[in-house]
Amino acid sequence: MFSKKKIFLFWFIIFLFIFFLLTGCSLFSNGSLYVTSNPNGAQVYLDGSYSGKVTPSLLLNLSPGSYLLKVILEDRSMSSEESITIFQNQLTSVHIELFPQKDYRALCIGVDEYLEPGITDLRAPSYDVDRIRQVFEKSYFDNNQYSFTSIDTLIGAQATRKNILQSINSSFLEAESSDISYFYFSGHGYNDGETITILPYDALAENASKDITVDELALALGNIPGTKVVILDSCHSGGFIGKELYSREILSTDNLRQFNESVLESFAMHDSISTKGNLASGEFKVIVSASGDQKCWETLYHPIDGNPYGYFSASLCEGCGYNNFIAPYPADYNIDDKITVSEIYQYIKASLINLNQDAQVYPDNSSFTFIEY
Repeated sequence: MFSKKKIFLFWFIIFLFIFFLLTGCSLFSNGSLYVTSNPNGAQVYLDGSYSGKVTPSLLLNLSPGSYLLKVILEDRSMSSEESITIFQNQLTSVHIELFPQKDYRALCIGVDEYLEPGITDLRAPSYDVDRIRQVFEKSYFDNNQYSFTSIDTLIGAQATRKNILQSINSSFLEAESSDISYFYFSGHGYNDGETITILPYDALAENASKDITVDELALALGNIPGTKVVILDSCHSGGFIGKELYSREILSTDNLRQFNESVLESFAMHDSISTKGNLASGEFKVIVSASGDQKCWETLYHPIDGNPYGYFSASLCEGCGYNNFIAPYPADYNIDDKITVSEIYQYIKASLINLNQDAQVYPDNSSFTFIEY
């Protein structure tokens, strides 16, 4: 049987509990967190530990202080994190808009020397690769949220047929549907009248058996989820197109038009027939270096670094900031800190007009962001 003192203590404790509950006070002075997201269903992490809850969710009895809040959808393609502060006796509410996580990757290939003596070496490709690598390294996307996670290169003897095809697979192995993959090639191109190819380091002078056809390239890149940006600067020794090279003709002027048209047709075809279903919205963006009865040129002394350069690649890089990376960049015509595929194409076209060398682009008038800065 309870004594009067024990009964009084019991009711006093009940009174305190009700008082603290109604006034919002806590014996432990902890706080709480309410997390929502768009879309819902994201897992909620605090300081790297999974809370066991998904949005929308209420987390109670949190000690006051700073936390790293992270919300992740199950497929991990959408996530966001931010620092929050929990205050004693207060409810903190946080809403997070989730957007697909993007990874930017690049594979840049420059073949300036060839194994076969019958294929004349080039001067500029390795230097052009270095310049475009610097452009990519200086690029930041979506208000500086993203940058390139990897920029792989193959130069000269590294760029065999096998290594190029394997590197396409390995460089973009982890690509997802929201990612952007850049493929750059500078080196010889070849057209035998039926098959369009680019020449790896171990290409043969007498036949095209070691070459990489445009269809092979488009298929290899078409197997990569997400958007593919393809840049081809195909020219030969001496900086022009239209020479006989032993038994192989490197892109005669008539064939050059066919080369460019076939390139664009190949990528357009893989846009529409991809079995992965992620190219239907035109996820190939292609810029190639010349067309028609024109020649592609390279020369010896770049005004910034003093090394050899191809006019097409140098124009592309300079339009994207390779002018000591002083903003605004030359190809950013509307000065919005972004350069679209259409803007860089127009810049290259204007830069090469005195050479009578026109770049080509697929698709036309693309507003896709090529780089940001």
